[in-house]
Amino acid sequence: MKYLYLGIVIIALLTGCAGKPRYGGGYHTDEGKQKAEKKAEQPIHASSYAVDPIAMGKVIDRYLGKPYAGKGQGRKGYDCSEFVGEIFNEYASVHLPRTTENLFKAGRHVQGGDLYFGDLVFFDTGGRGVSHVGIFVGFGEFVHASTSNGIIISSLSDKYYKKRYLGARRVLE
Repeated sequence: MKYLYLGIVIIALLTGCAGKPRYGGGYHTDEGKQKAEKKAEQPIHASSYAVDPIAMGKVIDRYLGKPYAGKGQGRKGYDCSEFVGEIFNEYASVHLPRTTENLFKAGRHVQGGDLYFGDLVFFDTGGRGVSHVGIFVGFGEFVHASTSNGIIISSLSDKYYKKRYLGARRVLE
């Protein structure tokens, strides 16, 4: 009986580590997109937006877990604006401004309730204005370069980020 219990625990742990990305409630997958459309009053079709969540999600997946590095350290890691620039360059060959301050001026303003996959979200993490940027990936989450954890997904409703949120911009229409 003890071995049966141990076997069940091992199987449960292995199943839980299947490696599926968790961000956006899986919005970048066909299954997640269908789930989101069922939840919405009006179905969301990727063709009505410039960003395809599935395609951009696949690009983002390749960066998750990569390390943070201060400005100018290149492939050893990414700072937040460098990460955002890499994603948009790889996804759509779009070259965005290099600094967070200039990114905050790019595109058009988006209201918090109108965020869509691929919108840039900005924060004041140092008390001196815009200093951090990430990419909204659906269901209240964004992907960004964390100084302590590298490229990760965080929640906009996390106490730390909610308090520091400045706004959002849409750079692809």
